[in-house]
Amino acid sequence: MATTLADTLSDTVPDTLPVPHIAIIGGGFSGAALAWHLTRREGEGDGADAGGPPARRVTVFEPRPTLGAGVAYGTADPHHRINVTATRMSLDTDNPGDFMDWIVRTDAVAGDDAACRPDGTCFPARAVFGRYVAARIAPLLASGQVTHHRASVVAAYRRDDNRWVITTSDGAEMVADIVVIATSHPPPRPPGPLRALSLRPGAHPVLVANPWNAGALDDIAPTDRVLVVGTGLSMADAIATLEARGHRGPVVAISRRGQRSRSHATREVDAFGAFTTPPARTARDVLRRVRATLRDNAPQPWQAVVDRLREQAPDIWAALPLPERRRLIRHLRPFWDTHRFRLAPPTEDIVRGRERAGLLTFMAARLTHARVEDETFRVTLRHGNGHAREAAFDAIITTTGPAHGDIIAAQPFLAGLAARGMVEMDPTGLGLHVDALGRACVGTHPEATLFVAGPLARGRFGELMGLPEVSRQVARLATVLRALVAQGAHRDSAARHGSDRHSADHTITDRANTDRVDTDRADTDHANTDHDSAPARTPQPEPASPEPAHLEPAHREPAHRDGLHEDISHGDIARPGIPQHEQVTS
Repeated sequence: MATTLADTLSDTVPDTLPVPHIAIIGGGFSGAALAWHLTRREGEGDGADAGGPPARRVTVFEPRPTLGAGVAYGTADPHHRINVTATRMSLDTDNPGDFMDWIVRTDAVAGDDAACRPDGTCFPARAVFGRYVAARIAPLLASGQVTHHRASVVAAYRRDDNRWVITTSDGAEMVADIVVIATSHPPPRPPGPLRALSLRPGAHPVLVANPWNAGALDDIAPTDRVLVVGTGLSMADAIATLEARGHRGPVVAISRRGQRSRSHATREVDAFGAFTTPPARTARDVLRRVRATLRDNAPQPWQAVVDRLREQAPDIWAALPLPERRRLIRHLRPFWDTHRFRLAPPTEDIVRGRERAGLLTFMAARLTHARVEDETFRVTLRHGNGHAREAAFDAIITTTGPAHGDIIAAQPFLAGLAARGMVEMDPTGLGLHVDALGRACVGTHPEATLFVAGPLARGRFGELMGLPEVSRQVARLATVLRALVAQGAHRDSAARHGSDRHSADHTITDRANTDRVDTDRADTDHANTDHDSAPARTPQPEPASPEPAHLEPAHREPAHRDGLHEDISHGDIARPGIPQHEQVTS
């Protein structure tokens, strides 16, 4: 007979906690989506009778006033837009068009003439998506199925009885049976030469270390000379904000390789291609297959091929051994990011318009030195050919993407868990180390009741920065957690060893597989919006793109090369030709 939740917990659950308590640390999209998926099926079983008491308590710890927005969708700037059409965004993995339906039903883009295009595609402000998620989770908050504890988590530890104690920034302590880490990456770190500078807040020169802070660009004057370090989506958002504020000074955007976010296809396209049969075993093989598909199917736009590659990314990633995953990150990630994370057409219109007006220039260069002189930044920009040029700027904006290497150190509760040997960085440097069920791992040992949701699990699953991938991952994690609770494993699996523990793991996996979430191919905006910086345990690059008339022309950065780097160093991921180098060095 299967062990029930009541049987397992009858002697261990105190009267004050009649149902298992799941604590979700972080209430951006990942945390809110997990809470929604955990509670949407309340009354359908899961250890509770229909109409009876809830099968679980769910508390989301999030200091922001609303759940679901996070950094990406919490911006109040109307010029920060989702970067794919709204028809491909949804909290509900069973209904990919849910967001667009909500927009129509609530008239959410009224007054935003640039949101929807003549072809019917819509790219509303990011805040609109944040309001949509908040609206979907509001009934769960009102009913008490989900509790929003408005504070940050400062510490978490597991007691001797295998339950967790969570301490928050407001001094509260809560006990939980299962903990899910749903926080995201720390904000960008300014380039090294800028960190040692002594600057006065509110005075010139202006250093914007985190462009996602409210009012981050307010101190930049309309005629200031601006350097943007990074050429990805956050750079484009910063340009859109400057344009809306009436800025008419020159802007130079730099990145290491000269790569820029690409455009969307001129029409809606269906994903195309097949990259998993047979599985690719090397990064070179992945690249070869992509280019062969582009070459042999010329009528297909490259966007369709990249979209299919994105769909199959988890399987592609799972088939690659660790050295090949690292090689793919080191050499192909910048090219993947610029093709995968494309500019919203309204934002692209602004960027191109400033280029045509001579107000925006791109260049491939690194910032290698900086000093302050007469309320001005004097910086040295070095190109790939070694040539350096000094330039003057009144403001610098950092858009180099999240500080991957600071994930644990930047969050005290994670630092505490790491000190206790409960979490560690993934071997690829992308997020935290987790197993196939999403459990936090150190070495080969998973923590039975500590899970990771969202982008911090990307080292295990590969592509996990886009919203549909996050939606599917948290939906599947919700299935795992429901199975864990239903069989009572949340209390005794931490104490199991050997075959008993493996048996419990297989039971959970089997149940999760019978309740697999829809893997619809909906394509959408990434939950965390920057992808320009290198991950931990690899050299930290500065971002990428071409450049201004008064500075040096763009050059490729030669640095480290192996056979794979040679394949891409003179073109981009969409280039159909495949070099014939066969030997890949480590």
